[in-house]
Amino acid sequence: MKRSRPSPRRSARPAGPPVSPAATSGRRTVRRPEEGAEATPPSPAGTIARHQGRAEEKYHGVRACEALFARRPGDIIRVYVAEERRRHFLRLLDHCARSRLGFQVVPAESLARLSGSMHHEGIVILARACRRWTMADLLRAIDEGGLQGPFLYLDGVQNPHNLGAILRTAAHFGVAAILGGQGDLPPLSPAAVRVAEGAAEHVPVCDLADPGSQLPQLKRHGFRIVATSSHRGRPPGAAALGGRIVLVLGSEGEGISKAIAALADAAVQIPGTGAVESLNVSVACGILLHEAWRQRGDAGRPVGEGTA
Repeated sequence: MKRSRPSPRRSARPAGPPVSPAATSGRRTVRRPEEGAEATPPSPAGTIARHQGRAEEKYHGVRACEALFARRPGDIIRVYVAEERRRHFLRLLDHCARSRLGFQVVPAESLARLSGSMHHEGIVILARACRRWTMADLLRAIDEGGLQGPFLYLDGVQNPHNLGAILRTAAHFGVAAILGGQGDLPPLSPAAVRVAEGAAEHVPVCDLADPGSQLPQLKRHGFRIVATSSHRGRPPGAAALGGRIVLVLGSEGEGISKAIAALADAAVQIPGTGAVESLNVSVACGILLHEAWRQRGDAGRPVGEGTA
């Protein structure tokens, strides 16, 4: 008797990785964040690497991510949050659900891999990078009356953490913009943005292609250039730091370059014991900006009411 051939056994199809919500087109049922987030992928670091583009960054830190969501929600691409931060960021996750953006609840160790830092504070956002201003942007804002100063010019300050700390201080004391030579200013890295505690979304950073010719343009718009020094100049309380100024801060090692110092209308120094050669640039920045704030008549105004 002829035996019937048994049907070939179908091998089970291996389960693929979770489908990205951003890649689906109307098939996905959007779940509200309070009903639970998407399943954690096996390798979130690899997932974010596949999604990150050249003009995008992985931002982390509670205040930095809160400010990013408040100021430019349209730039958000994906969100990764720890379980203990999920309730804190319910509005952000709800925005992701309504906008069909990917979001995932992941373990803290995965967030460390995603952010490249142990200081992620339970949240990572993949978003478009902060846009740097040009001199044309700066002059346009001045002409439209939106920027009255003061400005900071950073000459040779290349440490991203110093930039983050200076941004935080600048936002606190009403600085209108931070300037620096193109290629000289450090990038607005995720570490700098985290240290800035949200200030990177409030204070624009402007690259000057030719500071030697562009800083004098600010003089023609009524700005005075005040250079800081560790060995000459008037003390902050005796120097004119109110009104339209560009306060120039140099690196701790080299100070201000001769070319930029030659453009200065005045110099200011912070007196001290002389036991050390200079202060950390972000500390010096805070002392000088507080005095500029006082001279503008803002010292008695609660922080957050704006400056003239």
